Amino acid sequence: MKYNKAVVSGHFVISFDNVINGFLAVVMAPLFFGEHNNPIIQLLSSYAAYAALFITGPIGAIAFGRIGDKYGRKKSLLISIIGIGMPVFIIGLLPTYKTIGLIAPFMLILLRMVQGFFKGSEYSGVLIHNYETGNKQTSSSANIVSCGCMGGCVAAFVCWGITQDGAPIWFWRIPFLVGGILAFIIFLFRIRIQETDDYIEILNKHQISENPIKDLLNHKLETVVGIAISAAYTSVAYSSMIFGNRLFQQAGYSISQSMIFSMFDLLWISISISICGKIADKIGLVRQIKYGSLLLAIMALPVCHLISGELTLMKIYSYMIIVTFLSASLASCSASYVVKLFPPSCRYSGFGITDSLGAIIGGFTPFMMLLFSSLFKSNLGCSVWIYIITIPTFILISVMNKRLEKRA
Repeated sequence: MKYNKAVVSGHFVISFDNVINGFLAVVMAPLFFGEHNNPIIQLLSSYAAYAALFITGPIGAIAFGRIGDKYGRKKSLLISIIGIGMPVFIIGLLPTYKTIGLIAPFMLILLRMVQGFFKGSEYSGVLIHNYETGNKQTSSSANIVSCGCMGGCVAAFVCWGITQDGAPIWFWRIPFLVGGILAFIIFLFRIRIQETDDYIEILNKHQISENPIKDLLNHKLETVVGIAISAAYTSVAYSSMIFGNRLFQQAGYSISQSMIFSMFDLLWISISISICGKIADKIGLVRQIKYGSLLLAIMALPVCHLISGELTLMKIYSYMIIVTFLSASLASCSASYVVKLFPPSCRYSGFGITDSLGAIIGGFTPFMMLLFSSLFKSNLGCSVWIYIITIPTFILISVMNKRLEKRA
């Protein structure tokens, strides 16, 4: 498998930027939502602002899906990476609530929405470019997703470093500034990348769609299934990555300790996705994605039971290890599965829209899990959110698999 480094590295940076937004929500909550004295309300507000990163994703996916399907994958990838880097860099320079009042949280949410607009096509563009340049094995896409998790792992390590006791409060700005600069560097390297084989083929055959979004109306079930899969694996992954950070602090660990603990979880996610990608190559993509989604639904209550009582480091890590591997069983093959559902003429739009709509649901996971745990006065309430996501996903995948069998 030969990867284009200029393309794949973009996913590394996107994941880096995404994780620092989530992990530093705890640090940024009192800085940008200081009008609330209740720390839970501050954190809920910060998680809601984090979810804003995903809200504009579908709009960006529609816009850039059209560009990718009509004018080429390369052009869309060039625009998206620079569009993500700019708002990330500006967040690193943004004044806090103490300096400019309510304008601070407003600007933070606005910049995350701008970032989300461009993010709506970056992830799908990277995976489509990889798939359409000959890397069609499940493990190939899984390794790219794993690379993104490594970007998150680096972000967790950086967040740990800047939240050490005695570190200046402004240190939270450093990863945002670095993320913006890295995005610009990748843009410069991407200028030289080649167009994909599949796009050149439909271009030469005059099969370019005039309206790829309209074409998706002929793929309604595929679109719904893609959304469900994206929602399932992102929700479960964020229940470990982002909400897990909250659990460590609930157990009495400092913010910096929570960051370093979460870094090991991200490392485990990266390893798990690569392993599950190789398993999918052996047992079959369709079989793994079906039973992976079933396992997620079955295990929701037992794994949340681990964090329902008194929290210890062992209990939290046991929860994270299990949840992470279950998420990886789905995340490792989701890209390969969804890409195959759409023809090349509307593939960029189909993948981008389904992934970004699912990511909206996943992006609300830290907020919803904190909300349910507060309502039930126990972290066992978190299982309600996982059930809401995973049970419909298993049903939809089962229906889609039967349709794929009939086509075959």
